[in-house]
Amino acid sequence: MLRQTCLVAATAFVASSAQAGLTGVNSLSLYQDLVGFGAFTDQTIDLNAFSVGVVTSPLQGSTAGTDWSASALGGLYLGTLASGDRYLSTFASNRELTITFDGSGVMAFGANTFLTNQGDDVISGSVRMKLSDGTTFIASVGSESSFYGWVSDGDVTITSVTYRPFLSGTGSFASLSNLRFALIPSSGALAILALGGFVAVRARP
Repeated sequence: MLRQTCLVAATAFVASSAQAGLTGVNSLSLYQDLVGFGAFTDQTIDLNAFSVGVVTSPLQGSTAGTDWSASALGGLYLGTLASGDRYLSTFASNRELTITFDGSGVMAFGANTFLTNQGDDVISGSVRMKLSDGTTFIASVGSESSFYGWVSDGDVTITSVTYRPFLSGTGSFASLSNLRFALIPSSGALAILALGGFVAVRARP
């Protein structure tokens, strides 16, 4: 279904934010490794629960008891990629797409992050991502499998992430699929994170 509306690069991205509270990764496997180490509970937002087409902003849902919403000026769009995967985008080009969590226990968030045109085709360009703690990252994207995520070291929670095309020309739409987040772990796991961050320690024999 089409919207009715008038530099591919593998970026190395394993860096902590200026707040030293979030670690960014550019692969799903790394994201899952860190989520697993933190004993967080990984959850996936099911976009198939919503109908394809133009959606009034905000789009709201609840996953594992956590309320979330997606919003964009001018509305949202749910489409289907050539692979058959559902994706979320803005209805108008070159607008910000914001994912917001109402709860206070979201310790990780990630998604396949890419650009599309109004024909549901994935295109090359750059996407600017900004988190609720002020962390900003710009990535070159060109594939629907380009994954970017952030995992907390235990002292910062994620309440929102905003995506926008960056220097990618007109007709670019910030788009997401495979949206996933992780919830706060037990108090014991948090204590381990506070002591050692993401550094695994092996006992001496």
